[in-house]
Amino acid sequence: MNDAVRSQHTPVMQQYLRIKSQHPDMLLLYRMGDFYELFYDDARRAATLLDITLTTRGQSAGEPIPMAGVPYHAVDSYLARLVRKGESVAICEQLTDPATSRGPIERAVVRIVTPGTVTDTALLEERRDTLVAAVARDGGRFGLAWLDLAAGRFTVLEGEGRQALAAELERLKPAELLLAEGAGDEPLARAGTALRARPPWHFELASASRLLTDQLGTLDLKGFGADELPLAIAAAGALLQYVRDTQKSALPHIRALHVEERGEALILDAASRRNLELDASLSGREDATLFAVIDSCVTAMGSRQLRRWLNRPLTAQPLLRERYHAIGSLIDGRAFNAVRGHLQGVGDVERILARVALRSARPRDLTQLRSSLGALPAARAALDGHDAALIRELRGRMSDHEDVVALLTAAIAAEPAALLRDGEVIAEGYDGELDELRRIATHTDEFLLELEGRERERTGLASLKLGYNRVQGFFIEIPRRDAGRVPKDYVRRQTVKSAERFITEELKRFEDRVATRHSRARSSCLRRS
Repeated sequence: MNDAVRSQHTPVMQQYLRIKSQHPDMLLLYRMGDFYELFYDDARRAATLLDITLTTRGQSAGEPIPMAGVPYHAVDSYLARLVRKGESVAICEQLTDPATSRGPIERAVVRIVTPGTVTDTALLEERRDTLVAAVARDGGRFGLAWLDLAAGRFTVLEGEGRQALAAELERLKPAELLLAEGAGDEPLARAGTALRARPPWHFELASASRLLTDQLGTLDLKGFGADELPLAIAAAGALLQYVRDTQKSALPHIRALHVEERGEALILDAASRRNLELDASLSGREDATLFAVIDSCVTAMGSRQLRRWLNRPLTAQPLLRERYHAIGSLIDGRAFNAVRGHLQGVGDVERILARVALRSARPRDLTQLRSSLGALPAARAALDGHDAALIRELRGRMSDHEDVVALLTAAIAAEPAALLRDGEVIAEGYDGELDELRRIATHTDEFLLELEGRERERTGLASLKLGYNRVQGFFIEIPRRDAGRVPKDYVRRQTVKSAERFITEELKRFEDRVATRHSRARSSCLRRS
């Protein structure tokens, strides 16, 4: 839409159309008060996808505006439904206070949610990886990169032939697949995978290498074994650029690049994988798969690891023998029961840590992390006495993390609110300033009554009273007939019909503390140790 056409619309719709033009291929959730609204074609599409009401909102440019909306507090459930349908959604938030803004409230897209880059619990499958992948091709050879953003696991490989690529995509089942525009790889599309065309220059080797070394904090990629894999690097660079564009934030939890070799595992073509029903049945039934039969993991992390191992059966005999030895040691005397008992208290730590890194963790993520780390000493002790090399190695890598547990215990309330905005997240006694702010909020009325009594006694004015309004704030009101008897430290604030209103230094200090309580309390909650 050109500027001349856009100028015919109201200021709010001009703002919406400008932001929408920056994200033409995805739904735009535009925050307006307590709702996220969609307009025009987005509204029609969302009404169909979500089965919500399509209505109209006044007129702009002389035409009714199609509109549909969802409540802000329930947006996660609607996002989950859209993501499962392969939709990408741009979240546009209000950046300024409506009470102080002139003209349209400033807004901007702060996050883009796509099927392959979700990290929120409500949008993820608990026991399945959610992957975004990218493919770079040169003749018959291909480079494939994939990322589990919710865990920070970044992997690449190179291979030869269309069938080999199809087999890998069937194994990984990415939620999104990035391709260079004009690559002609539409035959690679599979059910459940959304194809995304990306600019060809995102796949250039030089720029991809720079992007990857910058992200990983290295001079080159030799340490990851990827320096001789140009197509894999090109795919990984395009993938990393896409994730940076959608997250609009740093990705500090992505610190390594893993290289896979196809020859290290049993090679299965795509058709064989489907027919074997390893973790997806031809009938669509979740319980009619090999994975469903053998998965008895007590943690979601364990189930996802089992699914990865099942889909990529290793052929390295020494490693397989080490695994058999470890399993035998745990089976002997049913020693695994003790370990399982302690692991039942362990949450989805890798996903929680990813959300911490992305600064999107919620209060209950931190309590779950606290309880999970607290379960580690007993779990490690349950591994004592096993002589299997893998178990000894695992036990040696387990730490008590006493400092982190102590911090989380001291800082986070035993049962915090679900969302930071609801308050009551930081434990009492951890932050003196926050405790004082809470005391002010809890005892405001008591303080004002006490101050009113003291001022009446000090001035001898029985008609003195304290008041508050949103415009003037706190004040001491004196009938006009007594206004000449006030102490010298009273500062006139307002004149009304039959009274004068004053403020004192003490009341001003109290007003400042109350006025900043919410923002300072939230700042205290957001502090990083």
